[in-house]
Amino acid sequence: MNNICKNIPCSLEAWVGADEPVLEEANLYFSRKDEVKEYVNRKLQKFKGEMVECYVYQFYKGKPREIPVCFEVK
Repeated sequence: MNNICKNIPCSLEAWVGADEPVLEEANLYFSRKDEVKEYVNRKLQKFKGEMVECYVYQFYKGKPREIPVCFEVK
């Protein structure tokens, strides 16, 4: 199950390369991967043209979930 659950808070990490995450945020709400892409794309304009690996973390029914979202910053 790689879908984001609506109305459940999440945190995210965005990575460009393998060093440290370039963006870490918590207490966010998304309902689709497209929303994650739009949000992270706005935040990471200084990495334009780079490939971003983004991970959304949620707890659903008491279990941790990790949803990967990868895209190129435009």
